[in-house]
Amino acid sequence: MSETKKIKIIKIMDETAFVINAGSDDNIKENDQFEIIDLDGEQVIDPDTNEVLGKLNTSKGKIIAKTVYPKMTIAETRKIGGKSNYLNNIMKMTSPILMDIEPSHPEELLVDESQISGGFQKSSNPIKIGDEVIKL
Repeated sequence: MSETKKIKIIKIMDETAFVINAGSDDNIKENDQFEIIDLDGEQVIDPDTNEVLGKLNTSKGKIIAKTVYPKMTIAETRKIGGKSNYLNNIMKMTSPILMDIEPSHPEELLVDESQISGGFQKSSNPIKIGDEVIKL
């Protein structure tokens, strides 16, 4: 991947799935992890000189490459909740009814809902098309 290419969100599919503008041509592989960066982070000021030293970029969330195309990738949020596979297998053998008590589900990230379905905005800094993404 070129050092100057910035990876960005180019499509918001829903709160759990995003398309980024990098793919196998950029050495992206399935299960690569990324962080969506909030460039409007907190400004840091030197208390002695009052000089603005820069901004602390914060994370809007982490996503994982699931479907990699040559020039783009569909990335999804991680699964949260649920029981480990080992525990699920034991529960399935002993009582299939108990298996889905705590199923895992995709973590929902804060996105600009107007860009996916016209819904209301949940945060002052939601994920938007054009947000920068870094490979972890």
